[in-house]
Amino acid sequence: MSIPSIFNDVIGPVMRGPSSSHSAAAVRIGRIGRELMAGSLSEVRVYFDHAGSLPTTYLSQGSAMGLSGGLLGFDAADQRLIEYRRELQRAGLKIEYITGNFGDQHPNTYSLTLKNSEEEHSLVAISTGGGMIELTAVDDRPVSFFGDCYAVAIWAEEAPPSLVTVLERAGCTFPRPESSHPPLLFVLRHTQFDNDLLQTIRRQKGVKLVRPIFPVLPILTSAETTVPFTTARELASFAGKGESLADLALSYEAARGNISREAVLDKMVDLVKILDNSIKIGLQGTHYQDRILGYQTERYSEALQANRLLNLGLLDRIIPYVTALMEVKSAMGVIVAAPTAGSCGGLPGSVLAIADAMAMDSKAKARGLLAGGLIGALIATRSTFSAELCGCQAECGVSSGMIAGAVATMLGADAAVALSGASMALQNIFGMVCDPVAGRVEVPCLGKNILAASNGVSSANLALAGFDQVIPFDETVEAMDRVGRALPHELRCTALGGLSITPSSKKIKKSLAGLLLRH
Repeated sequence: MSIPSIFNDVIGPVMRGPSSSHSAAAVRIGRIGRELMAGSLSEVRVYFDHAGSLPTTYLSQGSAMGLSGGLLGFDAADQRLIEYRRELQRAGLKIEYITGNFGDQHPNTYSLTLKNSEEEHSLVAISTGGGMIELTAVDDRPVSFFGDCYAVAIWAEEAPPSLVTVLERAGCTFPRPESSHPPLLFVLRHTQFDNDLLQTIRRQKGVKLVRPIFPVLPILTSAETTVPFTTARELASFAGKGESLADLALSYEAARGNISREAVLDKMVDLVKILDNSIKIGLQGTHYQDRILGYQTERYSEALQANRLLNLGLLDRIIPYVTALMEVKSAMGVIVAAPTAGSCGGLPGSVLAIADAMAMDSKAKARGLLAGGLIGALIATRSTFSAELCGCQAECGVSSGMIAGAVATMLGADAAVALSGASMALQNIFGMVCDPVAGRVEVPCLGKNILAASNGVSSANLALAGFDQVIPFDETVEAMDRVGRALPHELRCTALGGLSITPSSKKIKKSLAGLLLRH
């Protein structure tokens, strides 16, 4: 069982683009492909299986943009991603997309053939949700690399004992080479391979090629990685009397990343600064030609000032914040996935709106996000943030549980009360489908982010008032996962069902097609 990190899996990545599982994950896959080729690329072929989500969404949800950026060496927040077609031309890199029936087992599978004038390699990787990835094959050899440590790919005519000894002494982990020739060793290490070690590897008998690969995630995984709990039940046993989810999140992430609690808080404060700026930009108004919705935030603010709306209290501040973040995302601005780009508005918009209304500082905001992030980590341990696997209940639905836990914590609740609120919020979203209009992450995504906020803050209030959750958090997560995986393929981010195939959606898709091809 993998151990989720709040920063790797839940709050992050910092990115541009409509979808973390498409845009940001593709950047990371592309960067690994670039490093396998030592940065020298002239041609790439990308294969998408018809049974997956990518053939119908790789343009509209940013996979082509992200993959191109990663292959060019960009990170997920790079401004140049917006003009990725021009950047490909400048670099002389040709990318061809091929769809077919390839038998891929995961709906977000990227199969790449990478070429230059001297060599050719292949890789297979999957996007697992929220920007997370796993490299599963290199040159048809099975590997398992999540981008959370250092790696070296070694091609050799043989794998002599001397090479194995060098790698073992350096603290590397790797499967023993098979008898096939030439073997490929994909070697993992939790500290960087320095030049001396790389040269020693290259000098071993039979070694033909050595390619170092760097981590693509912010928090590294060490060989001794442990966390104090992985379930709500274990959390309850670990927690001290009255301890909050925020304090427990600090303990969890410090252990997960082998860093101090202070470093964890500081890292989240840095994300708060990015989010504060994104909300400020969104509230001022965003403009981007290639999108469905125009500037919606202004309409809500104007209607409030004109007394045309019901008084919803803090929700009247939360809704503009949530909308602002979603509009920045749709305008290709910088956002923080939480837990995904498609659900980037709910948790940060709720936490920061409440904190601003209550005159809380950046550390209080960070603690709120950490509390929500811990809810997300507990969910990621046994479920997914991938709409391609479990529908929108894995994105905006999960976000509402995170919001409930965060808000209850910000209002002084202990961990038990916050978990109860999260459980109630999750119980309300079972079966939420992912059916993006015109294949874009805008509609009904904006409304579902606002729904996540409304459900989350209401469930926090229910928990604070002492309402009975009935079904404990762990059991709710297990049931939610079963429901999500039972959803039809057409309702899991494929744009093949629900609102995606309405006449209006088809009309919008057609009208945007020309813009999409140009951008």
